[in-house]
Amino acid sequence: MEVSPLVSAFLSFLFVIGLLLLTLWFIRARGVGVATRTSGDLQVMQTLRMGAKHHLSVVRYGDRTLLLGISGQQISLLDNQASDDSPMRENSEDSLNGPASGQPPKSFAANLKSLLPKR
Repeated sequence: MEVSPLVSAFLSFLFVIGLLLLTLWFIRARGVGVATRTSGDLQVMQTLRMGAKHHLSVVRYGDRTLLLGISGQQISLLDNQASDDSPMRENSEDSLNGPASGQPPKSFAANLKSLLPKR
């Protein structure tokens, strides 16, 4: 049975469109070609996808480096550190680490464990 040229052209077109969609999905899933986005003092340094609607982002704002957990419903501050290229301010009242209660802030691993669902 011989395939008509119209059917052959249509199947070739569908194959090319499928390859294009697969390539776009791969680029989006892997973050290939995603550059650091900047806007004034705010820079998104790196983003790691944890699922369809969840990801971690490292954001530099002024002299602070923030680790943000982002989901479909909320954004949570997981860690907050002074940037390596700036002098560290001690006893700063505008720090996002919370009140000075004498206890050190929780580590990133402890914050991440508390946010992940229990299995």
